[in-house]
Amino acid sequence: MRIFVADPGIRAEQIEAIRGRLPAGWTLAEDATGAAAIVTENVDVTPAMVAAAGDALRLVARLDTGSAHVPEDVSVPVADLPNTALVGVAEHTILLMMALSRQLLDVTARTQAQQWLPERSTPILTDQRRYTYNWIGLQEFGVLYRKTLGIVGLGLIGRAVAVRARAFGMKLLYTQRTRLDPAAEQALGVAWRPLDEMLAASDFVSLHHRFQEGPEGNDGHIGARELALMKPTAYLINTARGRLVDEDALVAALQNGQIAGAGLDVFRYEPLPPDHPLLALASPRLILTPHVAGAPVMEAWQTIADELVERLLEEKEG
Repeated sequence: MRIFVADPGIRAEQIEAIRGRLPAGWTLAEDATGAAAIVTENVDVTPAMVAAAGDALRLVARLDTGSAHVPEDVSVPVADLPNTALVGVAEHTILLMMALSRQLLDVTARTQAQQWLPERSTPILTDQRRYTYNWIGLQEFGVLYRKTLGIVGLGLIGRAVAVRARAFGMKLLYTQRTRLDPAAEQALGVAWRPLDEMLAASDFVSLHHRFQEGPEGNDGHIGARELALMKPTAYLINTARGRLVDEDALVAALQNGQIAGAGLDVFRYEPLPPDHPLLALASPRLILTPHVAGAPVMEAWQTIADELVERLLEEKEG
């Protein structure tokens, strides 16, 4: 079975991961003649490619990090293969939101320290009806259900966050320079708002837009003014780029109780300088992680290769 790689710009490591996953007798081809699959990222799939593949064609696969166009009248399935390194960022975003809302760091620390309430400290044999609830007397924790998430930037990662947050029953707002068309908004379950309105309405604000330098850039995009618009019960999540946030303003907002907390995986300087004030503020309401949101790139390459082979096998057997 021949697989035509239409885009020579696909990373060599990705191509090698695909090659290493191919079943016996399958090959990567340099032309589309008789190809069972066409794989691309940024190179458009042309009618000529489809015609050269002919009746052998079973699948068109494109890496969702690219911008390749596929003819609408192609008669085989089109598979968008997700980059799990980017999916990892979306998962980490949800992780930070859940950890903050459930006060996970406080819960684990107090449980490990056996800080039980005196009136709930006697062990009992549990069953379906008898158990000891909340031994540590945890207060002010909640769920994501029906909370409002404001997403700044609805690109690949922002959309992946929206899909996952929607599964938790969250209300989804977003803002970006170019608004999506109504059909795309409906499909994702999101509603557009201007930035200031979105900040004021959200229980969580998550950044997923690109950092841009220069006079027209967005260094410190979320600063004192923007933080002041947020609810005092709201959390800021940043898994995008550290310089999108004015860290001095964020420190002040946290110290003054202007917002409830933050979950940060990225920073202006990485790693954080030893005397950075964020380190001193780290707590159950300020979770700091060392830029690890994205899944390992090697794993992402292998996952894409596996999905390509699995999809092609499904089409072959179907």
